[in-house]
Amino acid sequence: MKYMSAVIYSLLLSFGCCNLTLAQETVAEQLVGIWKLEESGFITDGEEVIKDFNACRLSQNFVFKSDGTVDYTYYEGDLDTCYVAAVETYNWELKQDTLVLESRGYWGYYRLTMEKAGGLRLEGIQEQRESTGDAMLDKLLSTVHFDVYRRRSAPVSCENCKVVLELK
Repeated sequence: MKYMSAVIYSLLLSFGCCNLTLAQETVAEQLVGIWKLEESGFITDGEEVIKDFNACRLSQNFVFKSDGTVDYTYYEGDLDTCYVAAVETYNWELKQDTLVLESRGYWGYYRLTMEKAGGLRLEGIQEQRESTGDAMLDKLLSTVHFDVYRRRSAPVSCENCKVVLELK
């Protein structure tokens, strides 16, 4: 009887692990595509505060690829001076509900939530920090930021913006 219980326990563990792996693969498949920023904010004292971004800043986007890379395009400026400030490429992977982004040895960790309405929410995961002794700096370092993205079927641009070229 003890042997039978151990076999059943082992099978349940195997199925549990397989289901977790299958769930991660499903989320990873859903993540592949173009995601445009819809809303950005931070959480302070348990309250969400939404940033007042214009259409240019809301053109920020991720393009997740099935090869494990993601391109992030960041826009700066106002509606009449909008420009691409940076395009960065990261490696990405999912570890349960955590999206891990890596570039040149730097790592970012974000709690990932796929919303039923087709949205994607990324919330920064804060690591435990010791106090710096500066109350304002401590508050800044402990602020949790979040972004909500919406899936797009075509490349992202700032439709209402007069896009300008940034000369380098």
